[in-house]
Amino acid sequence: MKSVLVVILLSLLFCVACSPIEQDARNTAAALQGTLVAAQAKYQTSCSASPTQSVCVTINKGVAGENVLITALETYCGWSTVSPPTDPNAKCVPVASAQAGLQAAISNATTLTLEVKGLI
Repeated sequence: MKSVLVVILLSLLFCVACSPIEQDARNTAAALQGTLVAAQAKYQTSCSASPTQSVCVTINKGVAGENVLITALETYCGWSTVSPPTDPNAKCVPVASAQAGLQAAISNATTLTLEVKGLI
């Protein structure tokens, strides 16, 4: 979880002068992250005891959706998904062929944000 948060924070830092789709991805990732943190805090005990509960499955889907969104943003920007740039001034160089994937990931993450938000 901490490594995902680090990746998100680094990705957010890189979006200082983002295009609209990059900005949308950043905002969506932040919204999903916020709802996931709240849901995980609320359900940590019950999900640890019984991870197959529907609420826990929904939280896990949210985490997976967040990971997909970050990967899609990294791919769209032409960054390595294994080791994204550490320079906070790294410029996103849009990869046109990855735009549809990023848009789909944003849409999916938006839906997941609403689902997870319904749990808290």
